[in-house]
Amino acid sequence: MIEFSGEFDSDHAPEQLWKYFTDPDILAQCAPGCDHIEQESESELSATVAVGVGSVKPTFDVDMVVVEAQQPNRLVMNAGGDASRNSFETVAEMDLVANGSGGTTATWHAETNVSGLIASLGQRALGSVAERLVNNFFDDLEELADEGVPAESKISAKPEAEATLEE
Repeated sequence: MIEFSGEFDSDHAPEQLWKYFTDPDILAQCAPGCDHIEQESESELSATVAVGVGSVKPTFDVDMVVVEAQQPNRLVMNAGGDASRNSFETVAEMDLVANGSGGTTATWHAETNVSGLIASLGQRALGSVAERLVNNFFDDLEELADEGVPAESKISAKPEAEATLEE
C-alpha cells in the first residue's frame, strides 16, 4: 500500500469550494489526463483517465463511489481502475477547513494499492507523479473558482457505503 497526503490553500470559502469538488463537470476539467466523467448515480461516477509514470502510460477505466459527504467540510471516495496490465484501488479523503482569512485549507490523504507495470516503478516515482497531478488538479480548480465559473454540487454519499481497500 502506498500513502499520499498534502495540503492546499484557497482564497475561497469551504461552502464555495464544495460546489467545485462535487460537480463532475468541474472535476473532469481539472483532473489531469481525464477526458470525461459520467455521473452514474448521485454517489457513483465513472471516468477514463490517462496517467503517465515514466515510460508507462496506461489509460484507466475508473469507477468511483462517494462514501462520505459532509457538506462543506469532508469528502471521502473509493476509486478503482483497470488498464492494460495495470490496476489500482484507492480511498481518498479530503477535509475543507475555513482558515481565518476567509479562505480554506484543504487537507487530503489517499491510500492506494497498485498492481501491474505501474507498480514496478516504485513508490518514489508514483509519489512524485501523484504530487504533481494533485497540485495541478487543485491549481486548475482554484483557477475556475477565481474566474467564477459556475459550479453545482451534484454528488452525495452512497448510503451505508464504507471507505475500504481490499488487502
